[in-house]
Amino acid sequence: MLVSTSGCGDSKPSDGTAGTGPVEMPANVAGDYLVSFVNHENTCKAMADTWMDGATNEGVDFLITQKGVKIEAETMGGAALYFLVLTGANEFTGEIHDSHFVLTNYGTKAYSYLTCNYTINAVVEGDLDGDAIAGTVTYQPVISENPDCADYDCAAVQVFSGNRPAG
Repeated sequence: MLVSTSGCGDSKPSDGTAGTGPVEMPANVAGDYLVSFVNHENTCKAMADTWMDGATNEGVDFLITQKGVKIEAETMGGAALYFLVLTGANEFTGEIHDSHFVLTNYGTKAYSYLTCNYTINAVVEGDLDGDAIAGTVTYQPVISENPDCADYDCAAVQVFSGNRPAG
């Protein structure tokens, strides 16, 4: 990429994007991970009957692709079905900076309770260390300020860890 300067220290790439300095070179998080989850805290009353602290889910296939700082991921197998039922999608989008990444599954499945309408987002936040990833997944309803939504101002958290084959 060619860079032109205005003489005042600002640089602008010739590809039409706004340059603000050096290009970030994040860690390479791309890969097919085998991940395990452990349920942790849950403040969502609606999930109280189905959420068990300490329950585990192992062997989840989680595929991450990367283009610069932009990353995408998807779950496979039974976990994909879980996310499809819960949020309406099994895909995540996000970014990685240095070795820290955040991916979000923006829920499309509509839920309602009385006059409260909501969806559920799943946010994966983690860190890469060599071929291992670890962090949290937070499930959180996206609600309005409708008083009927008060019980859905909550979150359920899982801790995860996983590895990709060394390559």
